[in-house]
This record gives sequence, C-alpha cells and structure tokens, in this order.
Amino acid sequence: MSKIREEFAAFGNFLRECRAEIGKITWPSRQELIGSTWVVGGLLLLVAFFVYFCDSILAAVITWLTGLMA
Repeated sequence: MSKIREEFAAFGNFLRECRAEIGKITWPSRQELIGSTWVVGGLLLLVAFFVYFCDSILAAVITWLTGLMA
C-alpha cells in the first residue's frame, strides 16, 4: 500500500510544481501577438519563395543534364 501512496504523493507534487510553473508565464499583449504573427507570416513567404527558386533552378539543371545524356 505504501507504494501506491508514494505514487499519489509524487503525482500531487508534480501537479503543484506544474501550477507554480504556469504562474510564471508572461503572456504577450495583443499588439505583440499580432506583430509576431506578421513577422512569422512574412518569413514563411520568404522561405517559400526561396525554396521555389532553388527547386526551379535544380529542375532546370536536371532537365538540361538528362537532355545531354539522351
């Protein structure tokens, strides 16, 4: 029975520690959240265009190389 009590005590301690950590969270303001969202969206578009550009170049090079070997 003491093994079960130890497990429940450990779980209770875990929950208390979780609550203490959640209390330390500082949430961003609405304005900060909107600004961060725009930054993430802009960077996402930038990376998407870069990947598209690299893919287009590699596809053209591979097409050219396979055309030479045919």
